[in-house]
Amino acid sequence: MLDAVLLVLREVLEAALFISILLALCRKLALPVAWVWPAVLCGLLGSWLLSHYAAAIGEAFEGSGQERVNALLYLLAIGCFVLIDIVLVRDWRLALQQPGDAPARAAPLLCTLFGLIVAASMAREGSEVWIYLSAFVGQRDALLGALMGGLIGAGLGVSIGVLVYYLFSFQPRRWFLPLYLLLAALVAGGLSMQFAKQLMQMGWLDSGNAVWDSGWLVDERGWFGQFLHAAFGYDANPDLTQVLCYLAVLILISVGGALRWWRHGLPQKDLKT
Repeated sequence: MLDAVLLVLREVLEAALFISILLALCRKLALPVAWVWPAVLCGLLGSWLLSHYAAAIGEAFEGSGQERVNALLYLLAIGCFVLIDIVLVRDWRLALQQPGDAPARAAPLLCTLFGLIVAASMAREGSEVWIYLSAFVGQRDALLGALMGGLIGAGLGVSIGVLVYYLFSFQPRRWFLPLYLLLAALVAGGLSMQFAKQLMQMGWLDSGNAVWDSGWLVDERGWFGQFLHAAFGYDANPDLTQVLCYLAVLILISVGGALRWWRHGLPQKDLKT
């Protein structure tokens, strides 16, 4: 049961964090939240399809099909986070002074990007849960224990997501957007490290020795390490290629955001919550 708790918690946590942060962003900027349920349903359907056809996918492209699918889903989420950051920085002034004004113009685009992030995350991570549970089909007691552990893990993941949502929701409006932009940049950077790992497993990128080993500080397999991995793609032993991909995404977001910021200027008023 403990294995089921840890596995499901790890897989659920990423999607729960993404949903909570994006919902808090919608609340602060008066954006619609109708995108959530279609995204969740698409994510669940996608995860089931990936698990159901896992064998066929894994054998495709000379045995690299699973890595290609994962890389595509990572790339989709990275691109969405980058675009969201750039769009929000572009509308920085009006988004803070008149929530619901500037963001409303970009609401269809933003909500589509939100939905794609959640659906991609749930499809990628949820497929692992389906595969894990399918291993116990025909073993009644083992399946019951796995389901109980899975429910506990899912409950813990959702609880953490709810906590993060309220922590973000109660942030002053003047600080929320820059905080979100920073966190989204770090999340996109973390996803890029996982994207690079998939490419290395496919042989598209060269892999080398680890740049550092931070396992002594934060164990990637521990509770806090699992949280950091789900939220920011934490890797205790990153390859140089992964680090370069991380920096490349941060530079892309920083340059794109800086250009938009410079073009539209900084908010002139010291806004209150």
